Amino acid sequence: MSWPSYALIGMSCFAGMQLTFKYLSGRGLSPAAILVFVFGFGWLLFMVHVVAARTPMPSSPAAIALLFLAGLLGYVGNFFAVRAVGLAPNAGYAVAISGLQALVVTLVSVMVLGASLSWMKALGVMLCCLGVALLVI
Repeated sequence: MSWPSYALIGMSCFAGMQLTFKYLSGRGLSPAAILVFVFGFGWLLFMVHVVAARTPMPSSPAAIALLFLAGLLGYVGNFFAVRAVGLAPNAGYAVAISGLQALVVTLVSVMVLGASLSWMKALGVMLCCLGVALLVI
């Protein structure tokens, strides 16, 4: 399967997850309560996956430190994203703003990780940002 196919499946799952967050937030569940179940169940699924696939786990201190940093960023980012989805008049507005991470990831990937970026793809990222700006006006 190609990377766009994986991305579309991931996008579909995340869209369903965001809509579930909006629904649960509207029924009084806090972001912390929602996320403890999401991450707890997700952790369980990943543990089964890692054991079944015999996935090697990282052992270098640098990799483990970066994974802890990613976990911290994931905790903070998800907490605030779920709060935004719950408070927004339309969950899609909050998700669109969070989606601006594509701009940050694209720019940092080019500047730090040496990824390529054509003018056409840069224009696509800028148009996405313009679309988000129009949503929040």
